Amino acid sequence: MKITIFGDSVTNGFGMDEGGSSTILARLIEQKRPDIKVILYGMNGDDTYGALFRLKYVAQEAADLNFVFFGANDASPYHLIRLQEFQDNLAQIISRLGPKKTILITPPFYNDDEPMHYSKLSEVKLFRQATIDLAERKGIQVIDIFQTMSEHENPKGLLRADGIHFTPETYELLAEEILRSIKEFVQ
Repeated sequence: MKITIFGDSVTNGFGMDEGGSSTILARLIEQKRPDIKVILYGMNGDDTYGALFRLKYVAQEAADLNFVFFGANDASPYHLIRLQEFQDNLAQIISRLGPKKTILITPPFYNDDEPMHYSKLSEVKLFRQATIDLAERKGIQVIDIFQTMSEHENPKGLLRADGIHFTPETYELLAEEILRSIKEFVQ
C-alpha cells in the first residue's frame, strides 16, 4: 500500500533531524507496517492556498490513500486564510485526490503561552472544527489530532519549545492514529 501525507512543517518533521526537516513520520509508520510505503509532501510554512500549487505532484503519486494535514498555518494571522477559503481549498484537494482515497487530519493543538507563538489556540479550534465539518459533509474520515493531543495528560509537553512543532512522542501519537485509520480504510 502506498500513502501520501500532504501538509506543512509538521508533516515535514521540522526540527527533528539536522538540516531542519525529517522523515520521522514516514519512518514510524513504515517501521510498524513495512508493507506501507509513505511519501511525505510537507513544506515548512505552507497553508492550503500554497498546497493547491503542489497538489498535482501529490495526485501524480496515485496513492492508495492520502492524508491531508493542514490548518496550523492557515489559522495564523500572517497567512490571511479565512475559514471559508480554508474549507474551499480543502474541498479542492479532496476532489482532486478523490474523496474515497482521502482522510483529513485536523490542525494540531497549539501552545499559545509560548512567546514565539504567532497564533491563538481559539483560532486553531475554529480551523479544527471547519476540518471536522467538511469531513462530515464530504462523508470522509477525519483524524482529530487536536483532540488526541488535548486529552493527553500534558498537551503542552507534546510540543517543542516553539509551541507549534511536535516532539518524538507526538509523532508516535500521530503515526498510531494514521495506522488506525488505514486499518479502518482497508476493512
